[in-house]
Amino acid sequence: MKILSITPTYFPHIGGIESVVRELALRTSTGDTRVDVAHVSAEHPAFSEERLDGLKVFRLPVHGNRLAGWIAGFGKLAAGYDLLHVHDPQLMMITANVLMQARGIPAVLSTHGGFRHTRKFQVLKELHERFAMRRLLAHYQKILASSESDAEYFGKFSRRVARCENGIAYSKFQAGRIEGTPDPTRWIYWGRWSRNKRIDAVIDTVAAARDKGIEIDLLIAGPDFDHIGESLQAQIGALQLDEHVRLHPYIEDDALLAELRGRSVFVTGSEYEGFGVGILEAMAAGKIVVCRDMTPINGFVEHGVNGFFADFHMGEHDLGVIRTIASLSAERCASMSAAAQARAKRYDWAEVAQTFMNYYEGAVKVASLRR
Repeated sequence: MKILSITPTYFPHIGGIESVVRELALRTSTGDTRVDVAHVSAEHPAFSEERLDGLKVFRLPVHGNRLAGWIAGFGKLAAGYDLLHVHDPQLMMITANVLMQARGIPAVLSTHGGFRHTRKFQVLKELHERFAMRRLLAHYQKILASSESDAEYFGKFSRRVARCENGIAYSKFQAGRIEGTPDPTRWIYWGRWSRNKRIDAVIDTVAAARDKGIEIDLLIAGPDFDHIGESLQAQIGALQLDEHVRLHPYIEDDALLAELRGRSVFVTGSEYEGFGVGILEAMAAGKIVVCRDMTPINGFVEHGVNGFFADFHMGEHDLGVIRTIASLSAERCASMSAAAQARAKRYDWAEVAQTFMNYYEGAVKVASLRR
């Protein structure tokens, strides 16, 4: 079986979808199954092909943008595959090209949270939901919901929805476990610098904590997806946090794991998560997680057991949470770290990939019966 995984973002970008596409392709390219990756983007000047991590990766240019555009050469490329695995949270440009250029090829969709995480283009989103959602979803043999909340939402528009959660490279992040005595005042955030991640709220939280004598040290690492690095640095300067909050615009795996070994807490102020791959990776590295109490991440973060919930409004509740974290004993840190790792291990790709394979095989079988 030849599968083409189609994604709007891929390495050298980093983030949840990139990680899922790469790891899933690696884990399911076994035996008679081969998975290739098609990265479609308006950033590509022309069609190209390369090998990364042993995977065949195609870069296809988009004439237009991520919401509306034509993927040059997509139909010709897709014709050589038995199944398309589409990663299209917007359910717009990529799905439209699948319908126009590769309608006859069986396809499954991963939801990755859809496009509900901001109110940007809200009117367009409401029109899309009302008039297009059911028709677009009808093309897919299976809609693989990345979380329970996705399953509930997309289930309003299709009967072909199945909960199929993403996985993580558990063993890779085990190399980021604490070395020496844990220090719960040393925090890290890594992942995309995008507005919905509310890194600004995390910085404000650190400033408020330090004003109360809670000496938090924070590293913020990852790609500047929304070009907010300058504003974050200005915020850090205005709050006189230059010696306590450090920005690292990108960080390679080895350097990231080295940093993780010296930090006990992963913090994110994110207001929306389609699944929460980065949070689970942090838990695999034994980090105590600080995040908002929201779905789907409150399905694997448990307050006081492997992490803590905060509002990031810096009221008395948040200050109390941070005081509790900063005063954790080495023994309690170790206990919470172990609980985080145990929870994250449930999402190891070694187990999760087979679920995707089952849906791949089912989709191809159903499509063959309909012919």
